[in-house]
Amino acid sequence: MTAVVGLLLAVSFAVVMVTGAHVGFGVFALLGVVLVGSWAMSPVALVVDGGELRVERRAWRPLRVPLTSVASASPVERLGAGTLRVFGVGGFFGSYGLFSNGDLGRFRLYATRAGQAVIVRRTGGELPIVVTPDDVAGAIGAIDRRPLLTE
Repeated sequence: MTAVVGLLLAVSFAVVMVTGAHVGFGVFALLGVVLVGSWAMSPVALVVDGGELRVERRAWRPLRVPLTSVASASPVERLGAGTLRVFGVGGFFGSYGLFSNGDLGRFRLYATRAGQAVIVRRTGGELPIVVTPDDVAGAIGAIDRRPLLTE
């Protein structure tokens, strides 16, 4: 996808430079806005602090989830090949937005890398959130503070 957008940018720029066409400039400007918006909304950090889970973004307000609305947090080995992007970004500065697959159903993804992830299930019918922290076990321990049952 990145190559396609890069190619469109290059072709649009070439059309503007060679012909002076205003259409090429419009396409070039639109793609630039999309790239800047994708960069601004991309996730950069997962923070658990002050009774909330925050997904920090580059230049956009963070996603805030009160820990009181978290039902559980558990590991997800991988999202799998059947994961579909319903509405979001995949490839530009990470993957984020509304996604769906057969195992998890619909969920919001905030990923900066492939591999093991954490699914945060919420109360009240809210969509689950899938994140890719560097320390999966530490993230689960910080997010899911329910008492452990012992024998």
